[in-house]
Amino acid sequence: MNKQKIFCLILLLACFIGLSAFAGNGEKVTVEIDFGSLKHPKLKIETNWKEGLSALEALQFVAEVKTHPVGQYVFVDEIDGVKGVPNQSVWYYKINGEPAKKIATDQPLKNGDIITWIYKQDVCSSKEDK
Repeated sequence: MNKQKIFCLILLLACFIGLSAFAGNGEKVTVEIDFGSLKHPKLKIETNWKEGLSALEALQFVAEVKTHPVGQYVFVDEIDGVKGVPNQSVWYYKINGEPAKKIATDQPLKNGDIITWIYKQDVCSSKEDK
């Protein structure tokens, strides 16, 4: 075998090992996206879980997401083209059916968690936030 073939074989093997490492060991989380009253089908997508994965990162693996910072926090503005409108409808999330107690960037996930993002009436913004 010449050096070029050996190099290609090593490169192919490195790519395979890299993809295998990314695939994880079968540990998953499920991300559900509920577009509320909009005429858009609900989505349910599994993604690989790893230690330290946040609720926001899991969402970003399965959907197009736009965020904005407010001080030290990061809030989800838009998921798959559906933009939140303060004082109307915005994105909230739950973990295993329970309302989140942390912002999504600070919410670590566990293997098997179900993260549900819901587009619903804004109950947190004040009228001055318009």
